[in-house]
Amino acid sequence: MKNFLLKLSTTTLFIILYLISNQVLAQDPETETLSRDELKLIRLETKVKRFEAKIEATEAKIAVADSIIQAGIEIGNMASIELRVIAKEDKLFVKENNGQRKVLAKKLRKADDEDVKSIESEIKAIDAVYKTAIRAFDKRYRVEEKILVKAKSNDDKGKVKLKQYKPKLKEYLKALELAKENLAAFKTEKNL
Repeated sequence: MKNFLLKLSTTTLFIILYLISNQVLAQDPETETLSRDELKLIRLETKVKRFEAKIEATEAKIAVADSIIQAGIEIGNMASIELRVIAKEDKLFVKENNGQRKVLAKKLRKADDEDVKSIESEIKAIDAVYKTAIRAFDKRYRVEEKILVKAKSNDDKGKVKLKQYKPKLKEYLKALELAKENLAAFKTEKNL
């Protein structure tokens, strides 16, 4: 029985020491407990900072949308100019080619049987050059049209993003104003 009481007292002693040490360690003397007013002030200041961060992020997104629109406009203008240049070059080439064909057609009508074959081969050569040049013009034209479509797409994407973020920015600005008013009212109420 003596042995049993000894074990019981040692166990009880360890449990009491354990509980005391937990309470002592749980209370950090350097940490101050904040009052309700201080906690509310911190909450209000955090809310103001959070809305300022949201406004800043939204303004950055609006700037990106504006730059997308601007890039789309610039690319579209460049593509339009290039399309006009291609059209002028194409028209000039066709005009020169038609002039050459007319000259050869006149020669062909007046030519002897010996010269007919050489003139026909010249006409075939001009036709081959004409076909390859027209394909090249068409290829350049298609490339510029794709660029023009991409520019339109960028413009549309930017406008959609602006429509998306401008209302959010207004909402965040109103919420920030309200949060600042609440913070100022709290500070004047508590004389902080």
